[in-house]
Amino acid sequence: MGDNISGNMNTGFIKLHRSLLDWEWYDDLATTKLFIHLLLTANFKNKSWKGIDVPAGSVVTGRKKLAKETGLTERQIRTAIKR
Repeated sequence: MGDNISGNMNTGFIKLHRSLLDWEWYDDLATTKLFIHLLLTANFKNKSWKGIDVPAGSVVTGRKKLAKETGLTERQIRTAIKR
């Protein structure tokens, strides 16, 4: 998401339900960090990126980009996505 298709990501808010604490992967810090990062970076409205429709709730990214943005390794990203 180098082009930041969602505009300024530092405005607005997201809601997290407390039941997230009961999620089976919550105690896995890498998985939880990636999950919250994706929630924060997902489109809040439909957008277009390089001619591709990217609907609200989606994000255009990759393992390397996610690793750079989160400080996790590519392996941690891959494992977290599998979970």
